[in-house]
Amino acid sequence: MVRSPALPQDFVPPAEARDAAPRVPSWLGAIAVQDAVLGGYLVIMRALVQLAGAQPGQAAAARAIDIALLLLGVGVVVGRVLTAVPSAVRAVIYRVSVAGTLLLGYLMLRDVLLVVRSDALDAALLGIDERLLGVTPALWLERFASPAAVEYFSFFYFSYFALIGLFMVAVVWLERPSRHTAVFAIGTLLVFAVGQLVYVLVPGYGPYAHLASRFAAPLPGGFFWSLVQHAVQAGGAMKDIFPSLHTAVPTWLALYAIGRARGDARWRVPAAVTAFFAANIVVSTMFLRWHYAVDVAAGLLLAVGVAAVAPLLARWEERRRMRFGHAQPWAFQGSSPATTRG
Repeated sequence: MVRSPALPQDFVPPAEARDAAPRVPSWLGAIAVQDAVLGGYLVIMRALVQLAGAQPGQAAAARAIDIALLLLGVGVVVGRVLTAVPSAVRAVIYRVSVAGTLLLGYLMLRDVLLVVRSDALDAALLGIDERLLGVTPALWLERFASPAAVEYFSFFYFSYFALIGLFMVAVVWLERPSRHTAVFAIGTLLVFAVGQLVYVLVPGYGPYAHLASRFAAPLPGGFFWSLVQHAVQAGGAMKDIFPSLHTAVPTWLALYAIGRARGDARWRVPAAVTAFFAANIVVSTMFLRWHYAVDVAAGLLLAVGVAAVAPLLARWEERRRMRFGHAQPWAFQGSSPATTRG
């Protein structure tokens, strides 16, 4: 999946590739796939908010998206266009802007989803579970909801955030830039962008709200369960259940790590640990009553699809950047004949 040879950090396209590059502005050729994915997601969300018409919350939602677009724009301009800026500065500013934009893109969902979709499709999602399984897993799993079990799965549910952070630091900040960096960035942003756009198509609150009257009692948890509840109430989008990104993201990270482990023995332990965490996080989404089984199935499908597409996009991007006379998108070199073509 990600075994193809990586371009070295100081890679410079051969002269014949630069000479054959299309006559377009250098900055346009320098835009990376992950820039387009993240920018496209924000532009679509901005259009949806605008089309929703004047209503409570619209101004706040539009403002949040505009701030995210501005942050991404600063990162792209500094990282891709201003080659006179020291490469280390460009690299840091770009990485911070992408991470910040991704975070803002999630935090704005609470306002955006309420503005764009006032309805919820919980009944339809529950109906799919009942037709296929006879009962939605959240109800069936209630029989196992002891304080210890709730704490166990709450720990893994909350570890979702740490897992994302660890991968981002390891692959984007600590590793030498390579095709693996591009695959990780493209795949991660695709999972979030596609998943969050589908939230608009299939909004829902989840079993904890829709089936509240059918549960015998609240979940009996402790420290980690209180952390999960606080995090959801403070920053959750509330109607973000289909597909389950708590399923899609860890599964994508596990698939990425497994792909790396096939060609690099150093990734074998991280791959096994990530797969174990991902499996527990997937179960926790239903055990803790946040998701229907169909949400989880959609999340798994999204992760597998992205794992297949991301390496193809990374290879295409390498060929494209060679035609335009640019090094790979995470090198952030200074001005050179390869990066200043007009």
